Amino acid sequence: MDTTRTERLSDRTVSSREAFEADLLIQNAQIRTFDQKRPLAQSLAALNGWIIGIGSNRDLENLAGPNTQIMDLGGRTVLPGFIDAHEHLSISSQIPLQLDLSPSKVDNLEHLLRIVQSEAKRLDPGEWIRGALYDDTKMREGRLPTRENLDAVAPDHPVIIRHVSGNVGVVNSAGLRRGGLDENSPNPKGGKLGRDEKTGRLTGHLFSNALFRFTSEAMSKEPPVVPLFGRAVRNEALRNAARVLNAAGVTSVNDAQVSPSYITSYLDVTRDRSLTVRVNMLISYLWLHELEKLGLIGNWGDERLRCTGVKLILDGAIAGRTAALREGYIDNPDDHGILIFEDIGELTDIVTRIHTLGYQVCLHANGDLAIEMGLGALETAQEKFPRADARHRIEHCTVINKSILSRMRKLGAIALPFGSYLWQHGEKIGPYYGQKMAETMFGHKSFLDAGVRVAGSSDHPAGLLEPLLGVQCMVTRRSASGKVIGGNQRISLDEAFKMYTTYAAYASFEECIKGSLTAGRLADLVVLDQDPWTVNPQEIGQIDIHITLLAGDVVYRAREGDVP
Repeated sequence: MDTTRTERLSDRTVSSREAFEADLLIQNAQIRTFDQKRPLAQSLAALNGWIIGIGSNRDLENLAGPNTQIMDLGGRTVLPGFIDAHEHLSISSQIPLQLDLSPSKVDNLEHLLRIVQSEAKRLDPGEWIRGALYDDTKMREGRLPTRENLDAVAPDHPVIIRHVSGNVGVVNSAGLRRGGLDENSPNPKGGKLGRDEKTGRLTGHLFSNALFRFTSEAMSKEPPVVPLFGRAVRNEALRNAARVLNAAGVTSVNDAQVSPSYITSYLDVTRDRSLTVRVNMLISYLWLHELEKLGLIGNWGDERLRCTGVKLILDGAIAGRTAALREGYIDNPDDHGILIFEDIGELTDIVTRIHTLGYQVCLHANGDLAIEMGLGALETAQEKFPRADARHRIEHCTVINKSILSRMRKLGAIALPFGSYLWQHGEKIGPYYGQKMAETMFGHKSFLDAGVRVAGSSDHPAGLLEPLLGVQCMVTRRSASGKVIGGNQRISLDEAFKMYTTYAAYASFEECIKGSLTAGRLADLVVLDQDPWTVNPQEIGQIDIHITLLAGDVVYRAREGDVP
C-alpha cells in the first residue's frame, strides 16, 4: 500500500483557495460520513480515486473545473461503500457455472432430478454435473437427495450437489468412484461419510472434510476430485460476480477462503483493473508454508488486492446442523456436530505459526465448543509470543457465552457473525438450537456490550449478499416469516451500518483508508434511493441502490441516464 500517499492526503485540508481541480464533485447530497468529526455533509470532492474534500456545496464549489464530473444527487443519501468482512467471492463467482438449485428455483425433489436429468442429456457422458445452493429444509420432502436418486437420472455422469451451507454435499455412485470411495472407506479426519442407518451403505452424503476433498482446492494439497474451472473462465466469472456485489452497494470484500488458483485469478483481474471490488484475501493455512517461502509475511498487498489473514476451519455450519456444540443439539444431545481439529496441540501449533508470521489468525468457528478451542490456541500463542494489535478473528462466532465474550475482549479478537442468516434460516434456529441459544446467536449486541470488536458479513453464497438486508436483520431480528428471534440482540441503525463500513474496515486493518468518508479516504461510495433513517426498519432491505462508485468511478447505476 502507498501509505505515504494516504498520509499526505489525510493531512491535507482542502479549501476554496487551493488550486485543485477535482475529477468528481458530488453536490446536493445527504452524506452520512461515519466520521465523528463531521458526521453529515452535503458535498464531496475526489481526485484520482481519493477524497480530497467534504463539506457543504459552498465549501467545495471552487474545486469544480472544466474537466470535473459534477454529480447532483438531489438530496439522496450517500454512505461509504459497503464492506463485506466475510464473503466468498471466489466461490460465489462459480455459482452461475453450475445448476442453481436454490429454494427460489427448486422446492421439491422431483423438480431437482428433472434439472439434473436435463443437464445429463446436454453434457457428454463422463462430464461432471455440478449443482449448488440446495437447501433440504426448504424442500417438500425435507431431506437431502441420495446417490440412488441421482443415479436414476444421471447414471453416466458423476454428479455433485452442494448444500447452501457449503459444508454438506451429495454425490452419486459415479461421483463416489471418482473420489475412490466405497463401502469400506473410513470417515476422513474432520469429516464424515453418510451411511444408511440400517444397511451401512454409503448414501452419497459428504460432510465437512469429506466434501472439501471433492470441491475445495484451498482445503487439500491434492487436486480436488471435481476439476477446477480454467483460468480464463475463473477470471470472467470473478468480474461478473463483482458486478453483482456492486449492485448491492458492495465495494470491498474479505474473500474468506482463497485457493492458489484464485490468487492467480485475483492478480489477473486486479492488474488489468477489471475487478470492480477491492479484495482482502484470507488464504487457507495449508498454503502457509508456500507463502513463507515466497517471503509473503504478514499484511501484504495494496488497496485493490491484499492479504491480511490465514484461515482455518474448526467446525461445521449453522444451517447444515454441523456446528460443534458443547451441549449437543436440542433434539439430540449426543450429536455435538463436527470438529475439523480434534487435537488441540495440532491446532495450537498451527495458530502459533500463523501468529508469529504476522498474519491474522482467522478461525471459522460456529459452535461454542469450536470457539473455545480456537480461543485456547490464540491465548497460548499470544502468551508465548506477545503481539500488539494482532486482530485475530473468529469467523461466524455464532454460539457464544459470557466466558467467550470475556476471553475475546482480553485478546482483542474480532467477531464476524452472519448479517442476514436470521432472515434466510430463521425457521431452523428453534428446532436445531432452542430458544435459549437463539437469544445469543448472531449476537451483535452482545459483542458491542462486551467491548468485543465486531463486523458485518454475509458468508455469501451460504448467506444472502445484500448488506441492506443484513442491516435490517440486525435492527429488527426478524426472519423472512416475520418471527422475532433473539429480540434482545437488536442494535441501532447507526451501529448496524457501521458493521458494514467502519467496523468492517477495521477487521482488515484498513480503517485509515476506507469505511468512512473524509479527506484522505478512498472515494468508494454508495448512493441510496431512500434514507434508511426515515423508512420502516422492516423495509430497509428493499431500498434500491441508486449508484455505486469505486475510486470515484461509477461501477453500478440502477437506471442509465440518471445522474451524470
